[in-house]
Amino acid sequence: MDIKPSSILIKVIGILSMLFYCSAFLKLQAQETPNIVILFADDLGYGDLSCYGAQDVITTHIDKLASEGLRFTDFQVTSSVCSPSRASLLTGRYPMRNGFPVAQSEIEKHENYGLHPDEITIVDILSGKGYSTLAIGKWHLGFNEGSRPIDHGFQHFYGLQSNWHKSHPDLDDLYSDDKIVKENVAFESLMKRYTNKAVQFIEENKKNPFFLYLAYHAVHSPILPSKEFIGTSKGSLYGDFVQELDHYVGELMTSINKNGLDENTIVVFLSDNGPAICHYGGSAGALNGGKYTTMEGGFRIPAIIKWKGKFATGVNNTMLSSMDLLPTLTYLAGAELPKDRVIDGKDISSILKSGEGGSPHEFVYYYNGTNLQAVRKGKWKLHLPRTSEDQPFWSKNKNEKPFYGNNLKNISCKGLLVLGRPLLFNLDTDMGELTDISNIHPEIVKELLKEANRVRSELGDVHSTGSDQRVPPFKDIQEKM
Repeated sequence: MDIKPSSILIKVIGILSMLFYCSAFLKLQAQETPNIVILFADDLGYGDLSCYGAQDVITTHIDKLASEGLRFTDFQVTSSVCSPSRASLLTGRYPMRNGFPVAQSEIEKHENYGLHPDEITIVDILSGKGYSTLAIGKWHLGFNEGSRPIDHGFQHFYGLQSNWHKSHPDLDDLYSDDKIVKENVAFESLMKRYTNKAVQFIEENKKNPFFLYLAYHAVHSPILPSKEFIGTSKGSLYGDFVQELDHYVGELMTSINKNGLDENTIVVFLSDNGPAICHYGGSAGALNGGKYTTMEGGFRIPAIIKWKGKFATGVNNTMLSSMDLLPTLTYLAGAELPKDRVIDGKDISSILKSGEGGSPHEFVYYYNGTNLQAVRKGKWKLHLPRTSEDQPFWSKNKNEKPFYGNNLKNISCKGLLVLGRPLLFNLDTDMGELTDISNIHPEIVKELLKEANRVRSELGDVHSTGSDQRVPPFKDIQEKM
């Protein structure tokens, strides 16, 4: 049978057209799968950036990121210390639920303490969608087999086990995956090393979706900025350290832009908890308290989220949580949440896209270690009675007298260590938690006390175990020894 040349030509054109449209479709699909970069600062306070009102530092690059994205005024973490906050960001779950309620220390009782192998991280979820994944910087969630970054979804890791400390033989060793690549690494060199590694990763993966978790040590102690940044701010060494952090955030953003990834990369910048104002300085701005406390200064942190052309820009006042990142990024990547566990975070993609909307959280819980110390509903925050014995090891003070007053203007930087009765604050009009109004709103106090009892039965408290609490593998959780 004769085949006409015209029919062959038609078929060839049809096949080529199909291949073209398939290629275009696949390209469109790739473009719609966003790269994700999470920049996690350490101990950076609500008032430490110029875009949040700081006067003694100029954070040009972070301010630019804020102007191009959404800057949040009421973004919460789940703990005012390192490890629990990090565990919640990665799992989308409260520390009492994911089994990491207290900061990990280099002590014998914490030998087997790490992020539980059964916990599912955002990285586990994204790996199933073809993401290249890398964790850089401070881990602080355990380094035994089963709890390392490469055990929790990351293909690669480059950084330190936890905090840098020259007095401990393991804490100043730089790792690549699970192998030491440099012993006794200079602390001042870490920000540059981390940023260079991040830039390399971005350039190597610019043609496929990637997830980068970059957890800087800045501005955690020791306050040791690099020589070229000393004296660059009006805020002493601490301010210099903040400005060095800003510089390297700028280098990373330049790399994203240079590689043509600005419109297909979600950038999240936030801090793990409030500033260590009792020890090293920093500012919580108009907030009361800081690191180690359940005051707003410990839990409300600077946070910026940007996706050029996809997310809204400006300032957002909605109360949100770092736990919301897991379900939100899961949705945006076209993945599915695990169905066998409670995820406390909520999908906030609609808020990010519109810049508007109410909080998805009816209640928010403030734990200090395993001690439930405050409950929030909307603008109302109730601080609960507590004793010195209830406190985790970083807050214990047997000589502390119970606070029974109404005015907290002169409260210690350590927050409310011992509290004799509930205190109620309206955060809409008193974000500094300065004036107790519990006597004016007894019905709100009653409602929040009821919710405190309910969540204790679910997540536990210092003197009880909850129905959905993952208990760490050691006794006397609140004690250091």
